[in-house]
Amino acid sequence: MSKTRTQKEELLTKYKDIIQSKGGYLLVDSDKTDTASITNLKIQLKDLNANYLVVKNTIFKVALQQTEQPLEAQELEGPTAVIYFDEDPTAPAKLLKEIQKEKKLLNAKGGVFEGEFLTAEKVMQLAEIPSKEVLLSRLVGSISSPLTGFMNAVTGNVRGFTMVLKGISEKNA
Repeated sequence: MSKTRTQKEELLTKYKDIIQSKGGYLLVDSDKTDTASITNLKIQLKDLNANYLVVKNTIFKVALQQTEQPLEAQELEGPTAVIYFDEDPTAPAKLLKEIQKEKKLLNAKGGVFEGEFLTAEKVMQLAEIPSKEVLLSRLVGSISSPLTGFMNAVTGNVRGFTMVLKGISEKNA
C-alpha cells in the first residue's frame, strides 16, 4: 500500500532527524529476517544505546541527499534497515557480526560514522576493535606502567639495603 504525501513527509523528517542527531549509522540488508530475530536484536541494541529501523529506500535516499551524506551511502538497493547509534560504533558492529555468524542474516551494506563512509568491510573491521572502556583501561595501564616500574626499582633498592642491614645485625647479635 502506498503512503500519502503527509506520511512520506513525516518519514523524511524522521530520517533526517536520525541522520543529523546521531553519531552514525550502519546500513544492513533486512531481507529474510523474521520477527523474533528482529525483536531480539532491538532489545540487544537498546542496551547498547542503538536502534534498528527498516527504511523506505526512496525516502531515505532523499534524506541522505538533503543532509549532505557521502554519495556512497546513497546507493541503496533491496530491503534496507538502519542501525543508528550515538557514540560507539564498535558495539553495534560486534552485535551485527555475531548475528551474521549465527543466523546468516543482516549483511552489512555500509555505514557512516562522523561523516565518513564505511564500506561493508570496514563495518566488519569495526567489530574487531575493542570497546571504548577496554581501550581506556589499556591507556591508563600503559600510562601507569612506567611509574609502577620506577617505584618498584626505588623500593627494591631500599628493600635490598634493609635486608643487608638486617643480615649484618643478626650476624653481630
